[in-house]
Amino acid sequence: MDRPEVGKAKHSPFRLAGLALTASLLSLASIPFLYLTLRVRSISGEELLAILFRPKTIEIILNTFTLAIVVATLAVLIGTLFASLIFSSNFRSRGLLLAISALPLAIPSYVFTYCWIAIWPNFRGFWAAALVLTFSTMPYILLAAFAALRRIDKVQVDVARSLGCNRFQVFTRVILPQIRNSIAASTLLVILYVFSDFGAVSLLGVDTFTRAIQNLYRASFDRQSAALLGLILVLFAAVLIFAEERMQRRNINTRSTSRIKEEIALITKRAPKAFAFTAIIAYSLLALAVPAYVLITRMVGNFQGIDLTSLATATLNTIVVATLGATIAILFALPLAWTIISTRSRFALATEKVVLITHALPGVVLGLSLVAFSSRIPWLYQSITLLAFAYALLFLAKGVGATRTSIERVPAGLKEVATTLGVSPWETMRRVTVPLAAPGIGVGFLLVLLTAMKELPATLMLRPTGFDTLAIEIWSAASINRFNEAAPYALLLILIAAIPTFILSRPDRQFQDENRSEVPNRMRQGGIDDIT
Repeated sequence: MDRPEVGKAKHSPFRLAGLALTASLLSLASIPFLYLTLRVRSISGEELLAILFRPKTIEIILNTFTLAIVVATLAVLIGTLFASLIFSSNFRSRGLLLAISALPLAIPSYVFTYCWIAIWPNFRGFWAAALVLTFSTMPYILLAAFAALRRIDKVQVDVARSLGCNRFQVFTRVILPQIRNSIAASTLLVILYVFSDFGAVSLLGVDTFTRAIQNLYRASFDRQSAALLGLILVLFAAVLIFAEERMQRRNINTRSTSRIKEEIALITKRAPKAFAFTAIIAYSLLALAVPAYVLITRMVGNFQGIDLTSLATATLNTIVVATLGATIAILFALPLAWTIISTRSRFALATEKVVLITHALPGVVLGLSLVAFSSRIPWLYQSITLLAFAYALLFLAKGVGATRTSIERVPAGLKEVATTLGVSPWETMRRVTVPLAAPGIGVGFLLVLLTAMKELPATLMLRPTGFDTLAIEIWSAASINRFNEAAPYALLLILIAAIPTFILSRPDRQFQDENRSEVPNRMRQGGIDDIT
């Protein structure tokens, strides 16, 4: 893909200032990796081998990878099936079914777990964790597959039909190859989610990397072992990210300006429609109705005991710190995205790699790193600023991905006209590029806001003393089986998070927008774009 040049001068002051700012931001983003590396280097060779090959470490590795594989497999199967059923059906309420199926994104995994334990006290172990994490991650596959289905090339479908292929053959031989990149990218997100999950596996008693790191840090203060496990987890995640990105670059995608929406054979028979509707409703009952029932009944049963002051304070704290974190993330994302877009240099490629690797950082690993870093800076240690900065680093890739995509969609002709009129690169960015890219940047802000509100392990480790968010209140009560007290906080967190989730989960609304305006097509490049 051709990258647009910003300004005529290769080494203009604007460009040099942008590169300097990017280098500064990359230095900040590298703090966790620097800490983990220095900690691990302080471990002797014998201790290193002893930690790596002890039975508990091997058990943690096997548990984490097995859980990730099981959850990813279930999420891909269910998500792809639901996306295909919703897309190919002629339900009048397709958009509503899609939104309902995606709403579990608003429910943190630890809230899912809390609700199921409240109903079934013996709900524990590996398969319980697999079920909960599948509920939490399936919407990633659903939304990605549905969006990809809307972009498939109808010409290839028509050719396959003319050659006598049935619907199943058309799907497996023509449609699936065109959507597999999107499915692969969302599968990566599912695996990274499982790698970084702390709440569900802790409540369900499954020893994974995140639980082990938290226990080592809190219980025994063994920061060297915790850092080693954290570095191993980050390396595993980084390998997966780069492998997926390399696969995306190798695959050739065909794109067509023609739409398949009208030509595809819709499901019109009663039996398939009944199956599709029943499957989606059954999933919605398990993923939405059960948590809603538990939370509402528990809250009503303990209505007199609700501490309204604590509830309001936790809500305000959650919104304030998540908004601050999302704002910092977008402010960081603008120069980083500009650097990635505007140059072909190795520095731009390195910038993209660093941003990608930050997406592999679990909250507990980032928390461990920032605790050590900020302990030498009294005014920063256990401050709201540090917590918001942690949110910004954790979810920086989401902000960069959305910002980069939005800026790339700004017509190059408008920027060229501004340049010919003598407008400086900075003024062009401020008056042309950013205003036109603002809606997409806003989507990135919502993505970061949504995930920051639900973040638990980083909040546990970095929050100021006495600063309780909704996630902290839920965890504090649910971890000691005080489910009635946790209910109002959990219900309010879901209601708040459902707003940006509903906005982000309506790709069907883009049909009209795409029909009204031509958006330049570009090949999928993998990496940051896939995260968005």
